[in-house]
Parts: sequence; C-alpha cells; structure tokens
Amino acid sequence: MRTRLLLTFGVAALGTTALTAAPASALSGAAHYVDCSAASDGRGTARSPWNTLASVNAHTFGPGDRILFKRGATCTGTFAPHGSGRQGAPIRADAYGRGPGRPVIGGAGAPDAIVLHNQQYWEVRNLEATNTAATPGKRRGVRVSGGDAGTLRHIVLSGLDVHDVSGDDSKDVGGSAGITVWVEGTATPTVFDDLRITGNRVAHADRSGIFLFSTWNRSGWGGGAKGAYHPWTRVAVSGNRVSDIGGDGIVVGNVKGAVVERNRVDGFQKRSAGYSAGLWTHNSDDVVLQHNEVSGGHTTRDGMAFDVDQDAYGTVFQYNYSHDNEGGFLLLCNADGAVRNAVVRYNVSVNDRFRGVENCGGTIDSAAIYNNTFYIGDGVSQNVVNENNTNLRNVTFANNIVVKQGSGTAVFKLLSGGYRVQNNLLNGVATPSGATGTITGDARLTAPGGTRPADYRIRPGSPAQRAGLTIANNGGRDYFGNRVPPTCTPDVGAHQLSTGC
Repeated sequence: MRTRLLLTFGVAALGTTALTAAPASALSGAAHYVDCSAASDGRGTARSPWNTLASVNAHTFGPGDRILFKRGATCTGTFAPHGSGRQGAPIRADAYGRGPGRPVIGGAGAPDAIVLHNQQYWEVRNLEATNTAATPGKRRGVRVSGGDAGTLRHIVLSGLDVHDVSGDDSKDVGGSAGITVWVEGTATPTVFDDLRITGNRVAHADRSGIFLFSTWNRSGWGGGAKGAYHPWTRVAVSGNRVSDIGGDGIVVGNVKGAVVERNRVDGFQKRSAGYSAGLWTHNSDDVVLQHNEVSGGHTTRDGMAFDVDQDAYGTVFQYNYSHDNEGGFLLLCNADGAVRNAVVRYNVSVNDRFRGVENCGGTIDSAAIYNNTFYIGDGVSQNVVNENNTNLRNVTFANNIVVKQGSGTAVFKLLSGGYRVQNNLLNGVATPSGATGTITGDARLTAPGGTRPADYRIRPGSPAQRAGLTIANNGGRDYFGNRVPPTCTPDVGAHQLSTGC
C-alpha cells in the first residue's frame, strides 16, 4: 500500500536566476590602461599607462569605460575607483596583455584591496587580490558596499583570485573576508539587485570566504532595526572555489530567490574562536543551494557543511555533497526568530562527524529532511539527529538512508517530540523511539567507504527500493539527475534507482 505525505511548504522555483547581460554597446566608453611596472606615471592610455592606483582612483569613470590592468604587474594599495555605469553600459575592470598570471592588487594591510561603495553597474573580472599584514585586522580582499543609497544594480565579480587576507575574527558589517558584499546604514533602505559572484577563487582568508550581509534584516543583526527587512534580488553565487578559511565558507544573507550552486568549499572554521559553517543562509527567502561540495570543516563550533539559520524562510538545500566535516552535515539554527519551510533533500553525506543534523536552542517552525544518504564509516561517530533541549521542532525526517559501518557509534538524540522519523533505512543504527516505517538490512550501496557520490548509489535488490513516503513537490530529480516519480512510491535515499510505478 502506498503511503503519501503531503508537505505544505512552499518551495522556491529552481534553476539559475535570470540575470541581465550587458550588450555590445557596453564597450562604447573609453579604455584606461594601468601598468604598475611602468617606469613612470602616464595618462592612462595604452602607450602611456598609469602606474599607480592613486592615479586610477583620482579619475571618475563613466558608462562603458574599461579599466585594464596589465597581466604580470602588481599594484600596491587599494583600488577604489569612482563613478557608476548605467544599464547596458557597465564600467569594467579587467586584465590586458599576454601571460599566464592575473594583474595583482596588493592591499598591503589596508582595509580593502579592491572596494566599490555606493556604486552600480560595475563588472570586476580576472584580477588577483591579496591583503597581508604582520598582524590581523579588519581587512578584505574585495569589498562591495552600500549605505543609505536605495537600489544599487548590476555588480559582477568574476574570475577573481583572492588569497592571503590577514583579517581578524570579526564578521557582519565591517567584518573581514576574502570577498564581501554588505549594506550598512539605517536611514534609507538599501539593496543590491542583479549581483553575481561567479567563478572566483578565495583561499587562505580570515574571517570569511564569501560573505553577504545587510543591516536591513529581520533579526536586527549588525545594528539594524529588528524586522526592517529589505532583501536583495537577482543574486547568484556560483562556481566559486573557497579553501583554507578562518571562519565561515560562504554566507548568503538578506537575499530573496538567490541561487547558490556548483561552489566548492574545502577547509573552513580553521582559525576562528567563534561559530562557523561551510555554506549557509539567514534572513532570506526562497534561497536554493544546490550542486555544491563542502568538506574539511574544523572544530564543532559549528563546523558543519550546511546551515539554515535564523529568519530564513523557504530555503532548499538539494543535490549537495558533504564529507569529512568535524561538525557534521546540517544545522537548523534559530534563537528568537524563525526557521520556516526549510527543505533538505537528495544530498549525500559521507563521514561527517559529531552530528548529522544539529539544532540550535530555539524552535523550528517547519522543516523537511528527506531522501538524503548518510554514510558513517569506520572510526566515525555521529548523533544522526541531535537535540540539546526540549524546545519544539516541527521537522520531518523521512526517506533517508543512514548506514554506520566499523568502529564508532551512530544514534538519534531526540528530546522535543517534534521530529517525525518516518520510512528511513537504518543499518547499524538503532531505531529511535516513535519512529515509523523503519527499514533495516543492508542498503546495498555501490561502494560504501568510497570518495565519490556515485559510490552511494543503491544496487538492485536494495530494501530501499519503493520503500519511501510519497512527498509532494519533491523537486522531480534525485542527486544523480534521475527522475523521481511524482505519485509513485519512491526509493529511499539520494538515489532513485526504480523506474515506473
């Protein structure tokens, strides 16, 4: 008999956000050349380039202008240009010349190596930014910020190599990061619209890798008025590589309908005394985080791959791969706000330690964690679900595969009575009190203990086949892109092997 579970959560539309591309007319402005290896300071032309950032920063640029830095040359100081572009004619900062290396902007301990403030219609591409100093301080590699400015449109950060940022352990407005975009101020609501952070590398940065934040949030964080929420729109964070980060890997806050996909975070929470996760969102609506890989989280303050944090509504984590994080797989975190309509589905977690799903102290209004595969190997222990108090959490935990092999333990620690544990395949894990529809036996994973998500497919004959609850609005695809039947009883776990009804 088929069992049907209707989740009444709204789920964000999936796929890449439609963003405006600049037409060819954007090249109608002037080209300005910068070669900081040149013997003397020129006029900013190809034959007579500027050789200092002071000369660049003294100029006000206009729509369609290009600022071209010579490959292989290093400019010391802060690149802080003036001016804004317009729709169809952004200002572009980019590289020119031959050679394998990017032009380098070396902040040399300044607050920022590259900064744009209250500017719009800018594209910054293919530059390298560092910002080192003998002692930590509030420093960024790249900062884009706004304050009391209304709507700031079309910012693109792409192909940047940001590394060795000697930041301190502060975050939020004014905090340290490799790449940060923030809104400050409390007088005029300010938002970014059409923000793209794509194809960048951020390495060895303190405190955060990529960090988005605004004072105009629901929670009142950063000195804003609580409930004065003005989210950013048309935001995409995709294809970035983030590694060796002191605190948080990628944080996407104060956004509506953002897509965060195909990012790689490896090594985070390595030097922070605070709490940090690999990839997370807060004060947001309908954010989709998919096809990301997160590993190497250090410590258990938080140290887990993913986090749905306070005042995040309609978050969807799907098709992600998490492995070897000391703090675990997922955090559902609320203090005195709300987490609503969170969906965590079709992800693969391998050898994440300490906890599979952790909960902060507050309640959870509504969340569903379904059709994920958890593998807990030799020498790894995990609380599959960990509650530290009895505050009610309205969470469905269904259709998941949890396999424990070798030494160590895997247990459920449930205290609130709010977790509905249904139709999970548990192997090497004791069935928690109150669970229903539990499946036992060998899951018949393809190559358990392997290092690829494909090793956690199920094989024919697995008891996971056609053993799950039917869940409405399930996204339509499993981790591997296979179709999940909308009405037939699905397989359990992140792999839909069965076809048809």
